[in-house]
Amino acid sequence: MEFVEFFTQMHYAVVILLVLCVVLLIIEAVMPGFGIWGISGIVCGVGAVVCEAIFTKSLFDVFMMIFLILLLFTIIFITFSLWLGKGGFKKTPFVETKSALPENYKSSEDLSGLVGKTGKVTSLCKPSGRAVIDGKVYPVRSIGENIAEGESIVVVEIKDSTILVKTKEENNV
Repeated sequence: MEFVEFFTQMHYAVVILLVLCVVLLIIEAVMPGFGIWGISGIVCGVGAVVCEAIFTKSLFDVFMMIFLILLLFTIIFITFSLWLGKGGFKKTPFVETKSALPENYKSSEDLSGLVGKTGKVTSLCKPSGRAVIDGKVYPVRSIGENIAEGESIVVVEIKDSTILVKTKEENNV
């Protein structure tokens, strides 16, 4: 069988599986990750080889089909690698260019004025909890022991936007 006859004598099931293989692999290349699209594409490629072996019973045709599928995989891989190298994924909705955190995530509020102020714990600090200081609720972290709800606290230090507190009695000792 000649090379050209290989393509003209292909069974329709093999052609459908090959087309499906290419489409699924392109989807996988656009949506990064080894997921359902890539696995399905590989399964369709293997199915095309098996169907070719069943329908033609020719070793030459099976090897040609394997060569064709490997060639398609290589072309798709090189094409999308070059596209990725030119920043192709930056232009798709699949890649985020901004942070998922809100812009005001790190509060610019200056907490240094709270040092030395007193307040009451509104939830168990084990070691993190919440406390009311100057009428406003803040997330706080206790230094040392756990602080029970309702206990009076004193702000000892502000470290990396974290309010460190001790019980009022510990601070006076």
